[in-house]
Amino acid sequence: MAPVAYVPLFTWTGCYLGANGGWIGGDEEYSTHYGYIDGAFAGYNTYSPKGSGGTFGGQFGCQFQTGSWVIGGEWDWSWSGLKEDNTYYQPFDGRLLPYYQYTNKQVDWFSTARARVGLAWDRILVYATGGLAYAGFDAYTHISPLVGAPPIAVGAYDEKRFGWTVGGGLEWAFANNWTAKAEFLYMDFGSFEYTAPLINNPTAYWPTHVDAKEYVARIGINYLFHTGGAPVVARY
Repeated sequence: MAPVAYVPLFTWTGCYLGANGGWIGGDEEYSTHYGYIDGAFAGYNTYSPKGSGGTFGGQFGCQFQTGSWVIGGEWDWSWSGLKEDNTYYQPFDGRLLPYYQYTNKQVDWFSTARARVGLAWDRILVYATGGLAYAGFDAYTHISPLVGAPPIAVGAYDEKRFGWTVGGGLEWAFANNWTAKAEFLYMDFGSFEYTAPLINNPTAYWPTHVDAKEYVARIGINYLFHTGGAPVVARY
């Protein structure tokens, strides 16, 4: 009889370090008033610019496998190229002269801290994930009487915001210590508002309200540092 050989099975238990890249899209809803005059707003409009851009960054996480279940946590940080632009023309309404309103919003970077829970079939892992999100936002509004003319009102927003995120993914261990993944995340950062005061009369202004929601689709690669030992199977 041939001697028994104990062949290690793959285990997802351990910590990992990796990189990722992909696409980020915005699903913002904007609402702006036409102007604040004599203690009342002159009008109101809403729009959704639907911008997108590239993203790349890195991640670190640890996880533990018990049976087919894999439970852990992950932190990541990514640069974002998301930019959204919108130009709105307001015709003369009896009180305000015609003007163009230009709005721009950017997500410069984002980071998440998430729990991951998944089911493993040997080297294939399907997981759900969710937790906190944090991002740097940059937005501004210009009001001009003509396209390309100097603005008569300017407003800006530059802040870091907390939110929440949920998503899921698929990960494949293509080597003993290397895995590749595809992942989708939805991030919700709530709403924020800023104003664009008239340059020569700050009591007149244009407020901009933004509901900030982002989508991320990305792929990544991890190096897995196995810990805790691997289960074994007897081979004859």
